[in-house]
Parts: sequence; structure tokens; C-alpha cells
Amino acid sequence: MNACSLFVQLVQRLHNYEVASVLWVLLKEEADVKEYGMTAGKMADEHLCQTVSESTVRRAIDRLAGAGFISVRVHKNTKTLVSVNRDAVLELLRKRLPERLPAVSKKEFDFLDAWNSDLGSQMAEVDA
Repeated sequence: MNACSLFVQLVQRLHNYEVASVLWVLLKEEADVKEYGMTAGKMADEHLCQTVSESTVRRAIDRLAGAGFISVRVHKNTKTLVSVNRDAVLELLRKRLPERLPAVSKKEFDFLDAWNSDLGSQMAEVDA
């Protein structure tokens, strides 16, 4: 497994891109090992490159906490302290997914060949 595979698995299992993104960032920042100090604004701007709004990050934090994947300690006018429940996330990832789902499919099809060819030609142009 690598970071990209983990993200795809989280999206597939949580059925929500934003929630998976926030959980992935928390795992990347090792919040499963030690409490992580964060603000929703910093996560939205710096970690998620403004692809997710600050309010959406807050909602994702609430959803993750409600589902038992994280615990949150809020300090007024300072960072929010977040811990990831590693056991809960590992339990989520242990559940088997049907092999037809995009996250686990090994299906090969023509578009993939065209995309790989296009990527190869783009890389050749960069190298030239």
C-alpha cells in the first residue's frame, strides 16, 4: 500500500471525497500516533490546496468524530487538537470491497492504454 492507494480506499469506503481527504491528511500528519493541532482554515488552504472549503473541513471533522474515527478537543481561539482512532480506521480498511469497485478493480481497458500513452508523450516533451 502507498499513500495514493490509501486515499482511494478511504474514498471508496467512506463514500465521501471531502471526509476521506481530511482523514488522509490527519493520517499523513500522524494524528494516529500523537494528537495533532490544526485549524480548518489551514487544512483547507495548505493541506488540501483550497480544493475543499474551510466549512467543509469542519463538517468532515464532525462526521469523522461522529463515526468514531477521530476524537476532537477544541480550545477557544487556538488550534483544534485531533487524534485518529487507528483501530477504527484499520477496522474500516479490513472490510473487503467487491472486486468490481473502482478502488480494487484490476480491469484493463482501452482508455487506460490511451492515457498511459498520452502521459508517456507528455513526459517525453518535458524531458526534451
